[in-house]
Amino acid sequence: MSKLLKQYNELKNKDPNTIYLFRVGIFYNILNDDAKTVNEKIGLKITDLGPHIFKCGFPVSQIDKYIAIFKKIDLNYKIIDNLHNQSTNDYLNNIEMKKIVKKILEIDFNNTTFQQSFNMLLDIQKKLKDIYK
Repeated sequence: MSKLLKQYNELKNKDPNTIYLFRVGIFYNILNDDAKTVNEKIGLKITDLGPHIFKCGFPVSQIDKYIAIFKKIDLNYKIIDNLHNQSTNDYLNNIEMKKIVKKILEIDFNNTTFQQSFNMLLDIQKKLKDIYK
């Protein structure tokens, strides 16, 4: 936790108006003042980890849900993923790519017409263009 706190403090010194979401395994942790802000604004449960250390968080699988909530309430955030060192856009694009691949893998070619295939390809092309614009 000390490395995470050090990184949190460095980031907050550079940009105190951003909420930092730290990926730790299968969770995103939000620390100290950011945790208090998120708790006040959207009600995520806050945990007291000791003197001057607070956190709240959510599972990685819920990132889309919380990004939508943060955008809706105009909360400036940044994902810090030390596992991959990705920016927020890189991470979101990766999620979209996984959805596209999943959709392709689920196609039942034995029960798909040429028109359905064409429409699926058109939809996939549009999504890829959105990612790579």
